[in-house]
Amino acid sequence: MDVTVAGEPESTDEAAAREEWLARCQAAYGTVYRGLIALGAGPEDANDALQDAFVDALRQHSPVARADGWLFVVASRKWRRARWRRRIFRPLAFRHTSPNPSDRDEEIDLLAELSRLTERQRTVIVSRYVLDLSQREISELLGIAPGTVAATVHQATMLLRERLIGGTK
Repeated sequence: MDVTVAGEPESTDEAAAREEWLARCQAAYGTVYRGLIALGAGPEDANDALQDAFVDALRQHSPVARADGWLFVVASRKWRRARWRRRIFRPLAFRHTSPNPSDRDEEIDLLAELSRLTERQRTVIVSRYVLDLSQREISELLGIAPGTVAATVHQATMLLRERLIGGTK
């Protein structure tokens, strides 16, 4: 796949680095897609957000250590913006509610429990456990302090543990 920006000739090293960047982004697709689903995106919304993030990846010029983390952050922001736009422009009469997860008997549904967390908690948990990013990487990607990442992971893990297994140990 030869990709160049109009009007900017690329050197061989730049072209090779760009090809490697795009290959890493493509390799991260499945993981990032699962991460978006875990955040609450539907399959179509996750695909749309990922495609928009790939367009941004084509324009990315500064070096990025982890393509999967970068792609996840960009795609999750795209998905959130699209979700807010739909909420703003959709008439209230057409809003439908999802079934209450607590109505299901004896079913442990991690995705339902993830949806009950705050947006920051969901994003940090998915980044940490689905994308396997370090606390430092999450901190840099989300623009929050490393201590905040650690505290958020701990709080969200404790909430999930309590809700899913009913205890702290």
